[in-house]
Amino acid sequence: MKLKHAAVAGLLTFSNAAPILAWQKNDEVNKFNGLNAEMLAATDARDALNQVFDDALARENYQALVYLGQIGGEACAKLAPYLTAQDVHARAAARKGAMLCHDTELSDALLAFPEALPATAGDDYLYPALGFSGGPAARKLLVEKVNAIKPGSPFNVGYPDNPRTMPLFGLLQSVVYDQMAAGDIDGLDFTNLLALTGEMGTAEAAAYLLTRFTELSTVLEQSAVEQAISKADNVIVRTLLVRVLRQFGDPAAETLQALAGSEEMPVKLAALRAMGYLSDPETMKSLVRAAGRGEDHTRQVALTALGGRNAGAAIVVKKLKETLGDQNSWLATTALESLYAHSEGEAIRFARIWLRREDYYKAFKAMSVLSRSDEGKAVLQAYADANPETNRGREAAIALDPSIEAITAPRETPSIKLVVSYQKRELVLETTRGTICVAPSSSAPYAAANFMLLADAGRMDGMLWHRVIPNFVAQAGQTEDPEINKWGSIREEWFESNHQIGTVGVATAGRDTGGTQFFINTAYNIHLNGRYTVFGRVTKGLEAAFALEEGDLISKASTIKAGDEACQ
Repeated sequence: MKLKHAAVAGLLTFSNAAPILAWQKNDEVNKFNGLNAEMLAATDARDALNQVFDDALARENYQALVYLGQIGGEACAKLAPYLTAQDVHARAAARKGAMLCHDTELSDALLAFPEALPATAGDDYLYPALGFSGGPAARKLLVEKVNAIKPGSPFNVGYPDNPRTMPLFGLLQSVVYDQMAAGDIDGLDFTNLLALTGEMGTAEAAAYLLTRFTELSTVLEQSAVEQAISKADNVIVRTLLVRVLRQFGDPAAETLQALAGSEEMPVKLAALRAMGYLSDPETMKSLVRAAGRGEDHTRQVALTALGGRNAGAAIVVKKLKETLGDQNSWLATTALESLYAHSEGEAIRFARIWLRREDYYKAFKAMSVLSRSDEGKAVLQAYADANPETNRGREAAIALDPSIEAITAPRETPSIKLVVSYQKRELVLETTRGTICVAPSSSAPYAAANFMLLADAGRMDGMLWHRVIPNFVAQAGQTEDPEINKWGSIREEWFESNHQIGTVGVATAGRDTGGTQFFINTAYNIHLNGRYTVFGRVTKGLEAAFALEEGDLISKASTIKAGDEACQ
């Protein structure tokens, strides 16, 4: 029976963007003209001292505050006086800027209005701003606002977006990478949060927030989670709740086994991945079977899950060693990575062999395995020292010290004329799995122009899809072309970075370090919003994007005029 993907944009009801205000509408019209165009260019150049921002504020063009927030650093201090302004437009722009700053120095100013839910649409930015820049001091308020959202409460009709999601998004960003145990956040009503996963308008945001906590089995009942999964009316929520269910361990094994038989691919893969956290013999056998047959994405997830199972179990080691010889390189390298957890010595032995073979993808993946042990690190260091002028040698050095990847000279800000010209074109990627067309985002025009320039310069040809995580992203950009390292880095444009299915983002190794690597979202990745730039969306070839596997290539990349029949 055919498996189904969740590539349906209509299912997505949550956004990190508050309702559009007058100052935003005007900016959308004038973004590439006059004062706003000058501010946009100064923002890309990270020129916070440019007089254009003061000129704009003098004219009550509050978009300047948003741009200053994107610049970050010392520029964020300029937002503080406007965070408590009486003018709703100034306050909204300052709070949106604070979202982009990621600067806890703004916490006190943001918390100056702790009373009630916002009376005006512009104040919805308060909660996302508190999530990104409020720090731990903001969590108490965010928890209170999340708890106040009750199932069945009004949708606040009159706003273009549902503002009930804003506190959820704010709390999500406040805890997103903390790996916080459920018992360590004071006062959060997890039972209510689970109930919100069944509500239109809050379902995805509430489910995603739950997945950011550990030890959920101490605050929720397994039966309640299972019931929420069965009642969820869209595949995104069901998939997220499977990640919650895995925290209950072996008692959830029977339900996870059943979910692994789902016809919905995201749910099926989430259940298989969840089995990697269990220890019972039946799910281990199920993973071994799934790793040996079926379509490639299913096998890959099962092989990954086996890396977390019963260390040294003979049945697991046997299956992983068998798969090392699979003709599909993605499956073979996944088996190698999982084998490391069961037999470190054998995994290193194979990785040493792969490092010196012609197969670039296998050599690249072998480096990640070697970097996990002192023995492997010695091998990588010797390889990096012997091959200093090659990309493989550089990647070996990066495997030893990832910070090297972030050391890149910034590219010069291109002319606004060139940037605008690329807004009228589409990026075409001819891949192993089919053609993918990407339309540029007007909210990230410089990032979009960067990748279109990269394609027109021929630098995307031959790029490897080197990181594919089913139910997450397909990422490309690895290449043996040494000229790629001279490309330089670009700056973030987080203005409207909503990582829905089919959007295309900039891969980075830290703020303002992107350049030549990008990813296609194959899931609804809310936690990336406001942290990674979205520079486009897939307009054709979404199924090809879902089908991508590690080791696939971009055979040819180019740009064409928007509306060309090739991308219809």
